[in-house]
Amino acid sequence: MQRRTGSLRRFEQLAAPDVHPILSEMRALRDHFAAHPFSVWHDLDGNLQSANDLRQRYSTRLYPITATPHVFSYAGLNHNWILRMLLQGGETCDAMICPTASAKQVFSNLITSVAEDLSRSHGLKLRFVPRLATIPLGVDSKIFKPRPKTALREQLNLPVDAVIILWVGRLSPLDKADLLPLVQVFSRLQRGIDRQPLYLVIGGSGHKFVSQTLKAYATELGVAERVLLCPIPAHTRQLYHAAADIFVSPIDSIQETFGITPIEAMSCGVPQVVSDWNGYRDTVVHDVTGFRVPTWSASCDEDISRSAGIYDAYDMYDHLLSGQRVVVDPDALQFRLQSLIDSTDLRRCLGAASRAQAVANYDWQVVVRQHEALWDELADIANNTAWQAKPKKDYNLMLISQVFSHYPTENLDQHTKIALSELGVQVCHGEAQLPAYHSALGVLLIPLLHAALMQLSRTSSSLGMMAASLSAKFHVSQDQANRHILWLMKMGIVRRVPQF
Repeated sequence: MQRRTGSLRRFEQLAAPDVHPILSEMRALRDHFAAHPFSVWHDLDGNLQSANDLRQRYSTRLYPITATPHVFSYAGLNHNWILRMLLQGGETCDAMICPTASAKQVFSNLITSVAEDLSRSHGLKLRFVPRLATIPLGVDSKIFKPRPKTALREQLNLPVDAVIILWVGRLSPLDKADLLPLVQVFSRLQRGIDRQPLYLVIGGSGHKFVSQTLKAYATELGVAERVLLCPIPAHTRQLYHAAADIFVSPIDSIQETFGITPIEAMSCGVPQVVSDWNGYRDTVVHDVTGFRVPTWSASCDEDISRSAGIYDAYDMYDHLLSGQRVVVDPDALQFRLQSLIDSTDLRRCLGAASRAQAVANYDWQVVVRQHEALWDELADIANNTAWQAKPKKDYNLMLISQVFSHYPTENLDQHTKIALSELGVQVCHGEAQLPAYHSALGVLLIPLLHAALMQLSRTSSSLGMMAASLSAKFHVSQDQANRHILWLMKMGIVRRVPQF
């Protein structure tokens, strides 16, 4: 309860003055689905298939479903994610919202690959019905904004009179970037500096081994005193961005789909030098907000792909190997960083353009308006689409009583006669208590149990008649009422009347 209250409080703080968020547990939402007249359902983790299951099983009307995915590279996604979406089909009022053009292309490639493989192997002709849209992630430009650098650096204990190059992100060559080449490039830049001091600040969380390796390599290259590794808590990231002169991100991992840190730097008016890789192509405007450094790779990954996800506990070793085949041109990286180190005017010019670009394209208000425009369009499609409210055949639906019908000695039907046991009589007279600890978990409704006992204290009944009566009185499903009665039988409070 405390966790839900805290979440609700945070939603209320984030919401606009005229928005009043309602937080509901998923179980409660399913039980009272008709009471929530959704205009759209948006899933933040790319989960179209579960949202579609929910609509198909519980809704009496069609509404749009959209989702934003954040990763495409994990082994097993073809089967667990793409296949499910293809088998479900979806509706024309649904959409997968990819954060970048690169992400959209990857998703399209995955859909096409799985559909073609199924066609060849099983003769299935499946297609992805929902729309593919592109809307970026956003940044709060009121928080991520330019600030006086001197005061910030004093606050953060950073060198005041130096040129600071900043990396922010996970310290992980498995699923983010190998930063050893960056340290090497920095050591070459350091040798060319004869005026203002130069520092590389590497901030973020990750395995201690990675930070130790980076520090050891910086020591070997003689630049350890100028490479500062420090944790940067999420709530202070905007301060470090604004305190920097140059933001750098030589990403080389296929795990990346967007990259939020470049637009955070952009919003703080700091020029970016990034690898020409995935979503950075959409966000970092070359020669305007910063520079994109060429990347190279080659097709040498079939063995990696074949072994991924097979008894490897998804340890992302495949991502590490894949990242090692990606080259972020070190000479070009050095050249672009050097040009910004040498020119305060260039940094100022690109920084101003960065701020304008971030406010115009990536501020959350701008991003939300794009979502709202898409949702309005999809809602029109839903309102003009004939929809069958009756659930379709759902391969993902496992009816327990059918699949496991042979487990019990006997399956009771709704004509089964039931009555109070001796213990049940004692409970009715207050001489014994209901051991209903499951009520604390929301499994059992104590008033319903007492009502069942009161009815049975007057006369015996059948399982079906008792369930129907309780269902009508407490506005629960007949299945739920039946489970309460069977629990009373489980506890020996209600008994089955022998049939002779």
